Amino acid sequence: MPRRHHAINPPLNLYRKIALSFIVLTLILIALIFYFTLSYAFIDVYPKQTEVSSDFNFIIVENTEAVNPEEGIFSGQIINKDIEGEKTFTTTGQKQVLGDTVGQVKLVSELSRDQVLIPTTRLLTPDGILFRLKNRVTVPANGSVMAEVYPDDPTKPLATAGTKFTIPGLSQNLQTLVYAEADKDFQASGSFVSAISQAEMDQALAGYSDELAQQIFDQIDSSQAKILTKQVLEQQFSNKVGDEVNEYTLKLKIGVIGVVFDEQPVKAFAQNILEGLIPADKELLTTNQDNLIYEIEKDDLDNKLAQIKSTIKGVTIISEDSPILAKDKLTTMNFDEIKAYLENFDDIDRVEVGFFPSWLKKIPFFQDHIIVRVIK
Repeated sequence: MPRRHHAINPPLNLYRKIALSFIVLTLILIALIFYFTLSYAFIDVYPKQTEVSSDFNFIIVENTEAVNPEEGIFSGQIINKDIEGEKTFTTTGQKQVLGDTVGQVKLVSELSRDQVLIPTTRLLTPDGILFRLKNRVTVPANGSVMAEVYPDDPTKPLATAGTKFTIPGLSQNLQTLVYAEADKDFQASGSFVSAISQAEMDQALAGYSDELAQQIFDQIDSSQAKILTKQVLEQQFSNKVGDEVNEYTLKLKIGVIGVVFDEQPVKAFAQNILEGLIPADKELLTTNQDNLIYEIEKDDLDNKLAQIKSTIKGVTIISEDSPILAKDKLTTMNFDEIKAYLENFDDIDRVEVGFFPSWLKKIPFFQDHIIVRVIK
């Protein structure tokens, strides 16, 4: 009689272990997929700014056939003109008209008798500046008295406190016994009046010559760039320095050379020059191309051309394409390592690092999950 074989059913716990292992492995796989596909690092680089500048020259010509923007030769207008004018100015300077006195002295006598000094008696300082008594004075024996004085020459410096005066009108023996001392600095007295100063005449000449020179551009389009040089040919003031007048007149003749041109192609030319100086790992952040200052360096009036000089300035920062920021150098670094690494470079001021999810501590392995931004 054949033997029967009975099927043996695996224990239920084995199925549970297999199912649990499958679930755990699935969760791990999902976690790994999540980590590699959804994890990101955001690195914000705050760069240091570096100034860069370049002097450059260009030519303005009236002959359009000679124009070559790539070589710095541009079309424009050359103006040469003499301009005359006359203008009245209000006096702004002042001077003080000296009064009768400038100070007081203490007259001292070591004599055993009184000493009388008449008005206009001379008092002489050690450096030879002369003052005079205003009134008659009696200096008491072995005593002193205060007296008012005025300068013999108002243009000379005034005496200061502590100055000792001799009295030349007395005999040599008496000069050592009767003398004067200034207790305080002398101060000029009197009112102030309008008087022409050298400074205001210089200012009038400079200002009026600028005003006249601008007349050569009266008929020029305001959108054009305009520069000039000028030379004073003739000048005549109606008065001289120190004259006590309320106004004065200046007659002036100047020679002016002006240059007019379209600034846009010049700006582009200057920008190209500056960009040519920027290294590959830097980028140009800003320039002063909208505020260039021009100066006529040379002129050739016969050929109607002028050489102009200027300076273009800019600010550069590190470029996102810089080898310093190469992502293959940043992978697997943690927060502290990446800050220490990047902030060690002179071109970088500081670095901020963020992760997604926030609990991540290291830079993702995949470079396309590293977002580097240079904050401008």
